[in-house]
Amino acid sequence: MEAGAVLGFEPKPFYTPTELATLIEVDPSTVMDWIHRKELYAVKLGPKTYRIPLAAVVSRLNPEAAKPRRITIDGSDLAIDEDRRKRRPVVAR
Repeated sequence: MEAGAVLGFEPKPFYTPTELATLIEVDPSTVMDWIHRKELYAVKLGPKTYRIPLAAVVSRLNPEAAKPRRITIDGSDLAIDEDRRKRRPVVAR
């Protein structure tokens, strides 16, 4: 399955504010307002030139995807790693 099919649009590294506005069907001035209010991360390339990274676009399109997820770790996994670390010889430099 292609990334474009999963995301619903063709991903690329950076988007202009106008491209994002078209993608989410808002006015480009709305996107610029989000950038100026720091509600949307964008890289400023010049006095009036901004680029929005793909990660910021995805988090704007799907806020749930941007939320950190809590994972649980079985303590035995950590114990196995500790055992390996203890067995590894330390080389003096």
